[in-house]
Amino acid sequence: MSILDAIIQNKIAEVAMNKSKVSLQELKEKIQKQEPARDFLGSLRKKAPLSIIAECKQRSPSKGTLISPYVPETIAKSYEDGGAAAISVLTDGVFFGGTLEDIRKVRQKTSIPILRKDFIIDEYQIFESRAWGADSFLLIAGVLDLQTIDQYIHLGRTLGMEPLIESHTEKELELAAHSQGTIIGVNNRNLSSFDVDLKKSAIALSHIDTTKNKDHSLSRLFVCESGIHSWKDVLTMKNLGFSAFLVGESLIKSPDPLKKIKELQGENP
Repeated sequence: MSILDAIIQNKIAEVAMNKSKVSLQELKEKIQKQEPARDFLGSLRKKAPLSIIAECKQRSPSKGTLISPYVPETIAKSYEDGGAAAISVLTDGVFFGGTLEDIRKVRQKTSIPILRKDFIIDEYQIFESRAWGADSFLLIAGVLDLQTIDQYIHLGRTLGMEPLIESHTEKELELAAHSQGTIIGVNNRNLSSFDVDLKKSAIALSHIDTTKNKDHSLSRLFVCESGIHSWKDVLTMKNLGFSAFLVGESLIKSPDPLKKIKELQGENP
């Protein structure tokens, strides 16, 4: 069984358990008490072509614990101060050490949009994301079919959230490109093995129309995910057509995340 298979198997059980504890109606009532969602797409566009989505995560299946102690709200504040366009918060507990509570904590200390980074397999999780204060969420083309992706995109938009559609292979990117999504990510990390290869982005993006979304109403925004460690990496990917960069490990492990974000934006590289 691959790492991704194990994660999804666990996620099915986790969602079922969460549903038994908190009903969908309770989530909807909690959403009514939330402030309106922050504009994730707008924030990325404002800082493009050097938009940084800075990630808060405690550990990963391949690297183990990345930071200890883990105080996501403090980390997120340093990201915002460094010029990040948005914050990605890992909420998977078993494999990444995150919780939904992390979103609430980060939202209290920051003013930029928050992406819930998790493995969405059920519309319940989308309501859950908004109820806890997320402004966007991740959909993985390697896990969901096109019909489900479009269904979840539509649901997200009714809640004020524009999701990030993530792909890894050329086939997955083609699926994402045929969706109604406007924010398309190419993950350089293979979620089955967790190996990272920046060349994946170059190959995949070269075969895709990067200009418009499915109904040609909005210009798409492409996000390069994983494997970004330096200004040189950012510049290379920017020249391929990416205008946003989701960065996790190199920021989390940095002794000075604020300085590191500035470096990734070309300041004192």
